[in-house]
Amino acid sequence: MIRQLDTIAYDNRLRTIRPEQKVLFAFLLLIMAMADSWKVQAMITVWLAIWIIGYARVSWKVYAKALGAVALFLLMSVPALLVSIDRSFHVSLDHSQLVTVMSLLSRSIAAWSCLFFLLVTTPFPEMLSVLKRMKVPSILIELFFFTYRFVFVFEKAAEELYVAMKARNGGTHWRHGGMLVFQLFQKIWHSYEALRLALWARGVSGEMAYVPTETYHKTNKRYLWEAVIGLSLLLWLSMIGG
Repeated sequence: MIRQLDTIAYDNRLRTIRPEQKVLFAFLLLIMAMADSWKVQAMITVWLAIWIIGYARVSWKVYAKALGAVALFLLMSVPALLVSIDRSFHVSLDHSQLVTVMSLLSRSIAAWSCLFFLLVTTPFPEMLSVLKRMKVPSILIELFFFTYRFVFVFEKAAEELYVAMKARNGGTHWRHGGMLVFQLFQKIWHSYEALRLALWARGVSGEMAYVPTETYHKTNKRYLWEAVIGLSLLLWLSMIGG
């Protein structure tokens, strides 16, 4: 799934739009999603779905699969917010927190939509380049880079270990799952050590350089005006709602 999203970032209809515009557009919507009401958050989610599926031509199946995974993760956290247990171990449902939970879910999905838009329309090296030009501290950029790098390492190691266990007629007992997790983190640690030694052997001791793929970027006036008008309408609705 992660590799598929990375491939989509290099092959979508919004690929040639300037990354600065996409990053600024997503960050402005993210700020509005974190601060506004659930109505504005719902509009942001729907609007970005149109951008992702309609304009970027990302498959709706990929979007639905990613949204489903996020929704499942969020729903798993709902019982911890609604269910309360007293000293006598009496389980009760706190209805007063229902509005808070719904607000949290809508805000989380709207924020995910903003970040997912960037993920599937802008290659990661271009995002790092934009952050560098925005004078973001180098330590944060390098942290983003290594996190991005090891997400792929983690996915590949998990696939290899799972296939190896199934090929050896691995069982479904919880002990086998624990062994798989232990081997996975052990392999990740070895990959990290190999990368650290490779960087040290090549004399990398200062700031790392991130060179994005050479791509002709252009400004699409239609998308630009639509983004400006849409952001203005959302801001107006936010002011009215406030």
